[in-house]
Amino acid sequence: MFTPRLRRQSQADVHTQLILFSTIFLLFSVFIGAFITVHPLYLKQFLGKAELVGLIAALASLAGLVSSLPFGLLSDKIGRKRLLIVSFLIISMVLFAFFRNTSLYALIGLQIAFGISVAPVWVISEAFVKDISPIGRRGEYRSFYGTFANAGMFIGPLVGGLLAERFEIRTPYLFSALLLLGLVVLVFKLKDNNRDGIRNTESSGIGTDDLVAVLKEFRQQPELKVLALCTVSLFFWYSAKWVFGPLFLRSLGYSPFIIGLWLGISTVPFLLFQIPFGKLGDRMGKTKMICLGFSISTLFIIPLGFLNSLSGLLATIFIISLGTTFTEPLIEARVTDIVPREKYGAYSGIFELAKTSGFLIGPVSSSIFVYLFGISFSFIPAGIIFIVTLALFWYTQRCVCRLSVVS
Repeated sequence: MFTPRLRRQSQADVHTQLILFSTIFLLFSVFIGAFITVHPLYLKQFLGKAELVGLIAALASLAGLVSSLPFGLLSDKIGRKRLLIVSFLIISMVLFAFFRNTSLYALIGLQIAFGISVAPVWVISEAFVKDISPIGRRGEYRSFYGTFANAGMFIGPLVGGLLAERFEIRTPYLFSALLLLGLVVLVFKLKDNNRDGIRNTESSGIGTDDLVAVLKEFRQQPELKVLALCTVSLFFWYSAKWVFGPLFLRSLGYSPFIIGLWLGISTVPFLLFQIPFGKLGDRMGKTKMICLGFSISTLFIIPLGFLNSLSGLLATIFIISLGTTFTEPLIEARVTDIVPREKYGAYSGIFELAKTSGFLIGPVSSSIFVYLFGISFSFIPAGIIFIVTLALFWYTQRCVCRLSVVS
């Protein structure tokens, strides 16, 4: 009988892998955050209008949308490590191409290439943490990883904003492309905890039957579906923040460094509270914490676009992010509670599909509101979808509780 590698490893080995993996994603997030901070401004140089920026930005999400689930299944079969190395190398090349590019048509291709190349990275990040998380500490482990990743997203915008202000707007792309190559060295030190027979790996390919089977299983579980909707909503908001936040602040006259500071502040609650909230979710119940997080964020998203003062903008984005700190890591931890271990990669692919759906819908919806009403209304669609999600999440949890009592 096969014994999973996680059981054969000592707790110290597992914790070492968690620290190493989290460090890799701290650095990866620094590099991604550095260029994403200026990416909307970069796109606007080619497109001219803010509403067009949202549409072109959505191309990366569309590419990720169609590739996330296949990459998740592939990582279950060939291992996380090899796929992560290839992805890092391709992303580095794409970022260098962004740095050199002067063509609008090439820009469209690069957006698609970036979406495809980054999709397996985020799928693997969630699947790897699921692989090594002990039962009863899943919220804590996901929050530990999330804290490191968000530390990178705090540092990255500050670095990107400073580089763009001191040099030029393309410099963060070169910075990220070169340093991402060095990160590959650390990936070689990782161990593939999903290998050695967790799944039948006689064939490393994936077929239509694999995709259909996983999707059919997913559709039969109401709680997983509402958790996927929660994920769509969260990343709908993140896309609005990252795409239209810089454009909104720029319209108010703030510099690239202040834009980077605002984006950096949005990650501070994750740095300060994510691990304590993860532990609290393991003890008190993940669903209660998710509901509380959505309630807090919903109250503050809608007025965000109508603020002018820097202090108000910083305080509001901090409170919104405090709510999402309750929510994001515990969604993934709850998914780990529900799905079988041998399908962690596949379900990480499904939830990455949910994330990229949010990233796709967010810029498009916000672009429509910007076109119709102006840049101040760019965050209104996120507020609406949060309200709908909160209502459906609460309703679904009541139904699940009733079924549990009956059974």
